Amino acid sequence: MKVPPLVNPVIGAGIAVTFRLFRLTFRIRVRNDQRERLVQRTGKQYALAILHAHQLAALSLSAPKVGAMVSRSRDGDLLMPLLRGNGCVPIRGSSGVGEKGGATALTKMIRHVKDGNPSVIAVDGPRGPRGVVQKGIAMVAIKADVPIVPVVLIPRRRWIMPKAWDRMQILLPFTRVDALFGDPIFPAPGQSIDDLREKVAESLRVMEHRMDPEEAARCERLCSKKAGSRRGKNRPVPPTSESSAGETGDSVGGKAEAIVPTETLRDAENLASDTSKRAAA
Repeated sequence: MKVPPLVNPVIGAGIAVTFRLFRLTFRIRVRNDQRERLVQRTGKQYALAILHAHQLAALSLSAPKVGAMVSRSRDGDLLMPLLRGNGCVPIRGSSGVGEKGGATALTKMIRHVKDGNPSVIAVDGPRGPRGVVQKGIAMVAIKADVPIVPVVLIPRRRWIMPKAWDRMQILLPFTRVDALFGDPIFPAPGQSIDDLREKVAESLRVMEHRMDPEEAARCERLCSKKAGSRRGKNRPVPPTSESSAGETGDSVGGKAEAIVPTETLRDAENLASDTSKRAAA
């Protein structure tokens, strides 16, 4: 059944109102938050790096006018009112290179940051694998010349969506959100995108294991299992004995003919010649 165009905005508005009410009950505990001091010292903004599973928790301490990536999907339509209601500037597209609207969204995000505004990117979105940092965050940091600030946000009362690829965490009322910020990661001159995103991934991995060890370990096991399943599907089939024989001989009717050494053939011809001469004598 086709969903009417007005349904998603209405549902999204309901979600936004509900979250605003829930947010009044949240308690936030922050550690190592250097954002304000960083802006004052450098005169630049920053790119906040979060995990896709922590998106809702990140809204509990979002800064004004922070640019946020939103996918061009029905899920993205639902998030638009929620982001605007919490002071964010939605930028439609995905942080993964090659994703729908990805290049346009990254260009808009870079311009938004250069104009003096912070940004936040779910670095392993939009489709994972979980914890694998895509190129978007590194491209924004390099092009806009701003530091990356990794952060993990753990709600202590939550519902985890077990079948979602990222195990999305839904905050429950009266929860405490523990936010641990990592040290800023500054892009070095000539540094590659891959090197920068690996540093971001390692920082997030270490902090999640510190703040949420059970969930971090469970997610790593699930990712390893999925990766092993994908490798098993792509593993080449070993050749059978018949196909192996066919590689060393000329195949006739599906069977391989034996290859006889030249010396053996020459000896057989000489023996046949001698036998014919004796018979004639």
